[in-house]
Amino acid sequence: MPIARRVVMAIAAAVVVAPASAGAFSNGWSPARDHARARDAAFHALLRANAAPRAAAAPLPSTPAEPGTASTVASFQTVTSVGRIARDTSPPQAGSEPDTQIEPDIAVSPLDPRVVVATFQQGRFADGGSVDPGFATSHDGGVTWRHGNLPHLTTAVGGRWGRASDPVVAFAAGGRVYIQTLVLNAGSCDNGVAVQRSDDGGFTWTDPFIVQEDGCEGFNDKNWMTVDTSPASPHRGRVYSVWDRSTAKGAPQLLRWSDDGGAHWGPLVHVTDGHADTIGAQPVVQPNGDLTNVYYRLAADGIRLVAKTSHDGGATFTDHVLIDHATPSEPADMRTGGLPSVTVDPLTGHLFAVWQDVRFRTDGLNDVVITRSVNGGRSWLFLGRVNAESALQLRDNFTPDVAARGGRVFVTYRTRSNRDGPSLFVDERFVPSPDDGRSFNGELVLGPAADLRYAARSRGYFLGDYMGVAAGSDGSVHAVWCLSAAPPVPERYFQTAWSATIRR
Repeated sequence: MPIARRVVMAIAAAVVVAPASAGAFSNGWSPARDHARARDAAFHALLRANAAPRAAAAPLPSTPAEPGTASTVASFQTVTSVGRIARDTSPPQAGSEPDTQIEPDIAVSPLDPRVVVATFQQGRFADGGSVDPGFATSHDGGVTWRHGNLPHLTTAVGGRWGRASDPVVAFAAGGRVYIQTLVLNAGSCDNGVAVQRSDDGGFTWTDPFIVQEDGCEGFNDKNWMTVDTSPASPHRGRVYSVWDRSTAKGAPQLLRWSDDGGAHWGPLVHVTDGHADTIGAQPVVQPNGDLTNVYYRLAADGIRLVAKTSHDGGATFTDHVLIDHATPSEPADMRTGGLPSVTVDPLTGHLFAVWQDVRFRTDGLNDVVITRSVNGGRSWLFLGRVNAESALQLRDNFTPDVAARGGRVFVTYRTRSNRDGPSLFVDERFVPSPDDGRSFNGELVLGPAADLRYAARSRGYFLGDYMGVAAGSDGSVHAVWCLSAAPPVPERYFQTAWSATIRR
């Protein structure tokens, strides 16, 4: 039986498994949580199946550079302020992995490009969530940072939720900044989506506003957020939260929005039908105010990367557009995420999606590939591979992120050598494109390599399902990633948040 069909059957079987399989997050049987667990496990099983050696694929399409590319790319080789920006200061909890920061995101203020905010999980639990997410804030373009824990979110810091996960950060046009998280209680079905706001550029944060709250009837996962910052948009200032919510029937994409800084949220909008099995929400707002959400849809023929667009501020969405059939892989000893990353160029309006993919390899290892839409998400052109090395180098490329501004595109990703078997060391790399994603050159290694022996664990070594990159209006690019290393004192784990600034 084809692996894609087995994935769909595994998801369908989630609602009839025995109560004992409900796991650590519930005292009783929850079909919604079982469905979420089965969907997630089947997705990663498909990624690992894609890692098997395969027959030779079609030749990689050629994307010749435009005149002047080499000199333009070379200007994005100045790396400054490389270093650790935070360390886990959350109080260790029973069953957690102390001193682990994972899964970071980063954003730059559109009001002042010197203001940069990153967020990350802290004190990871191997079976999901963290003790309390943290933040790191710079007001001098990434030179110095102040970091702390998100206040009153989890019980470890005086909040009501036992764990929180999947933090993402986004700025509004006026300089407000938001961090969104998933929240849950391990001893019950209680779970939801929360947002906290900073009105001083990321130094202090409000108590959490609850976007969505569920019990046993729904389990919320794989969230993302974006804010409409366009002067031309009729919905300027609107904050969008998008995520998938598993029930006994499926895992559709859902949305709520706020027009008052996150204090109140509008009605629940179904971006997809309730029977769809989806994962990996990536909403972006175009310069005209249109909202496009890109995500994976699990289907009988495998993983489809699709997009849906709203022309009315998130109230309704077009039919989905097939971007591509994705074939990401994942090694047996590591969780890499395998999810897409999407951005919009605020000046050109062009949309870009990147993901890890094995289609041009025979060894089951990933390239990072990119596609672009120049017509508001109605159609997408596959541009090819981002990483430049040949498959003969046996390098796995995974967990990409993408940013774009003024026709330049910037991609970051993790890399791991497989020349003598899977290495225990993982790099963070950066590569720019000067020509709207048509060509990439000048790949840089950012900082030291992560040593997986000290990494968090979640079905293997775990640095995060995503990393972060953001482009400022002053020509700077800011990357964030997590780095595991030998600890300064004897302990099992040591994983911290790092950042670098790349300039022209």
